[in-house]
Amino acid sequence: MLNKYLPLLLSMAILSPLPLAAQDNGRAQGYVFSVTVSTQQQLDVVLNRAEDLRELFNPDEHGKIAIVLHGDELQLFQKDNYLSNQSVVERARVLDQDNIIDIKACQTMMQTLEIEQNELPSFIEQVPFAPAEIERLQQEQGFTRL
Repeated sequence: MLNKYLPLLLSMAILSPLPLAAQDNGRAQGYVFSVTVSTQQQLDVVLNRAEDLRELFNPDEHGKIAIVLHGDELQLFQKDNYLSNQSVVERARVLDQDNIIDIKACQTMMQTLEIEQNELPSFIEQVPFAPAEIERLQQEQGFTRL
């Protein structure tokens, strides 16, 4: 159900003012999204919205968008699946390089899916456990969870 509304939540979050708790010296800390989707099309919806926001979004004003992947979508980024998912991987890479999003992968789910650490692109930061990373971003860096 959340996946259906994720693009709307992304736009609302970025266009709405940040609570004071999520700011540090006037600079927004960011937002964190827990993403578990099953198909390339579902991931495309998330990346499409991030691309749409590129014109409106200034990470220095609104903070970073951390996307924590911890579902079947991790398989889309495996090197062996690159040719069939090249467009989504490259779009994610560009959004990451442009500081629009920061993509993180859950190593616990990677183990469950039998994905080795060297099978994901280097632009994806690997974290030990998605829920702990989401909590860390909230507690230590002032991110807002949506």
